[in-house]
Amino acid sequence: MGAFLRGEGDARALVEAVRGAELLLPLLGENAVWTTDLEGIRWLFAFTGTREMHTFLQQKWEAAEPGELPAGLARFARYVAVDGEELLHELLPVWVERDRVPMGVVVDVSSDARAFLPPVSGIVPDTIAVDRQPVAEGEVATS
Repeated sequence: MGAFLRGEGDARALVEAVRGAELLLPLLGENAVWTTDLEGIRWLFAFTGTREMHTFLQQKWEAAEPGELPAGLARFARYVAVDGEELLHELLPVWVERDRVPMGVVVDVSSDARAFLPPVSGIVPDTIAVDRQPVAEGEVATS
C-alpha cells in the first residue's frame, strides 16, 4: 500500500494484495462492523494488523463524546478476522443488499499507507459496483 501511495505501485497489485490478506474488522456495539458514511458511500474499516486497528480505535476513543462509544473500547477491542477475498466478494454483497447502500473498504485508515477500495468493478463484484449499476429514471449515479 505504501508503494501505491508513493506513486510506485500498481492498482491491480494493490487490490490483489488486499484480496490475499487476512483483514481485521473492528466490531462496534452488537457485533456490527465499524463503518462510516461519506457522500453516499458506506466505508468499512479494515486493518492488516492489531497495531493499526488499535491506533484507529484509540484515535476514535479520544475524539468521542462521553457515552458515544462503548465503555470497554478503551480497554479492549472486539474484532473478526476475514480473508480479503471473502470480504470483497461474499460479505460486501450481502451487506449492500441488506442496507441498499454502496459500500467500499478503507484499509489501515489511520496509517500513512492507507488504501481506499471504492465499490467499482474490478474491486467488488459487478452486481454491487456503482459503475455497473443501472440508473433508474430520476436518479443520479453515484460514480
